[in-house]
Amino acid sequence: MIKRETVRKRVKTSLEDQLKAKGADIDLFIDQIKDYMTMWDLKEQLKDDIEENGLRLMYRTANGGVAEKDNPSVKQIPLINKQMLMLLKQLDISTDNAARDGSDQSDDL
Repeated sequence: MIKRETVRKRVKTSLEDQLKAKGADIDLFIDQIKDYMTMWDLKEQLKDDIEENGLRLMYRTANGGVAEKDNPSVKQIPLINKQMLMLLKQLDISTDNAARDGSDQSDDL
C-alpha cells in the first residue's frame, strides 16, 4: 500500500506540472494548488474519521441515555470533493486537457 504522503506529493507535483505545461505556473495559481492540497488533506482526515468511527456515532444524551447519530464526516466528504473539483475547473485542469509528463508513475498505483 502506498503511503499517504507519497500520494500527496504525487498529486501536488501533478497539479504543478499541469500549470507548467499551460505556462500558468505563477504565484496566484501555485497558491490555489496549496488550497487544493489543504482540501485534499481534509478529505483524507474525514475518510480516516469514517474508517475509525463508522457511518454512525454513539453519543450520550442530556438525560444520560445513549443515542446514535450520523457521522458528520460522511456529509462533509462530498462538499469537499465539490470544492476540489471547482478549483480544478478554475485552474482549467481536466481529463480532456491533462498534459502528460512522460514519466510512468503507475508502478505503485
